Amino acid sequence: MKEEVMLTLLTRLELGDVRYLHLLRQTNATCALNFHKVKNKSENKQGLFVFDIPTVANDIRVTAVELTNQLYDLKLKGEITYEMKDMAYCYRIVEVPIDFLSLSADITRWLSEVERCKVRKMDAMFNAANFALNLCDKTNGCSGADHTPCLQRKILDYFAGLDNHDFCKKIGQSSPFLRADIKVFLQSNSQARFTPRALARIMHGIASPAYPSTIWCKTHFWGRYKHIDFQVIMEAAKAELKNFVGKDVL
Repeated sequence: MKEEVMLTLLTRLELGDVRYLHLLRQTNATCALNFHKVKNKSENKQGLFVFDIPTVANDIRVTAVELTNQLYDLKLKGEITYEMKDMAYCYRIVEVPIDFLSLSADITRWLSEVERCKVRKMDAMFNAANFALNLCDKTNGCSGADHTPCLQRKILDYFAGLDNHDFCKKIGQSSPFLRADIKVFLQSNSQARFTPRALARIMHGIASPAYPSTIWCKTHFWGRYKHIDFQVIMEAAKAELKNFVGKDVL
């Protein structure tokens, strides 16, 4: 999962209708520790100790910051050396969810709306650029390659809620072969596990960390349905996955 996605989810859990957690400052999650010989009669110990800072902090009932401060004090005394790595988000649980399934469904709906909002912004940007390059008649201040006036009008229309969505209608809403192709794809890759979103990304030719283009572009289904609306593909994929695995999928 990408870092910005994790931060988005954690922020939602902190600032949503119910405050489930309190975000703390980022800290290192892993410590590589070496002990040193500090007395003449002490044994010379060899070895590297690697441990998870949040786990140890919870076990000894201190905060991660307090633990790192103790390590720093020991380092100043010459008793240890250590290396911190793996920056991570830290949080304190404020409220334990009563129903994890309901919370998961709520977060899914919220993320879907965030996604739709970002797509609308991308559509508006494309619409403005397309108008400037292909449709502008240069009668309202535009000249040559300078399309600042019409771009400004498009931006103002977007924020006023007047942006034109007609260009979105050019995106296909269905295909008679979509579900059949998804079914064939699932049968041909039965060893892999897919979600509706993963299938839609493959059909749109959009790579992801779990399904990199270097591997999945070799299938002839890669990007085949990029002209079909992404949500339409997701719904078709959800239906075919239900038939394929014989149970509901999220």
